[in-house]
Amino acid sequence: MTEGFKSGRGGYREGSGRPLGSVKAEGVRKQRQMRAYDDEWELINQFARLLKHGHKEECEAFVKSLLD
Repeated sequence: MTEGFKSGRGGYREGSGRPLGSVKAEGVRKQRQMRAYDDEWELINQFARLLKHGHKEECEAFVKSLLD
């Protein structure tokens, strides 16, 4: 029984949980959030899909052309 718990439930247990270092920080996208209307969100999803699936240079050029 775990020290400090009468019922033996809850608290830290040796060997439980995810091993340290099991999730590599490199190569993992950060979670982001934003507010958008439904029609805006559809455009954002389409753009994100292109960006994530190998069209990064084209997306970057498109955004730069909009800002110029």
